[in-house]
Amino acid sequence: MLGGAFAAPLMPSASLGVATKVAYPASALHAAIYHAQSRVNFSVFALATKLGLSLDQAEALMSDMSARGILGPLQGTTQSGRWALSKVWQRPFVDAAAAQKAARATKSLGHDTSASDGFAVDLRPFLRAVCRIAEDQGHVLHPRCERMIA
Repeated sequence: MLGGAFAAPLMPSASLGVATKVAYPASALHAAIYHAQSRVNFSVFALATKLGLSLDQAEALMSDMSARGILGPLQGTTQSGRWALSKVWQRPFVDAAAAQKAARATKSLGHDTSASDGFAVDLRPFLRAVCRIAEDQGHVLHPRCERMIA
């Protein structure tokens, strides 16, 4: 019995041969690729939540996608806080005809769409109403405010 106590630490452990890779369903890879095409970046936690995987499976899936070149390198330190940028993201399709139709609709409403920042809207009626409320509350307007709404 004493010989067994000395020899036991020297014997190889059965746990050394166990695989450390966590398996994930093959369908999860296809869903994750679609996820990578529709989002610029996402995290292990978001992928696990979206696909119904465990955090270990989601991290293994993202590591595999990173090795395949679908994602950039994994960033972050904690398992659930790790994230990566997509290399296969596709810009959403914008229908040019629908955009022109929307522009015509806003012009028919009287909005000026020629301004570089979007819409040029006359705010003087709104400012007059705000100034009237302020005066009713006993506030005195600055002379520049009075000139602006005139």
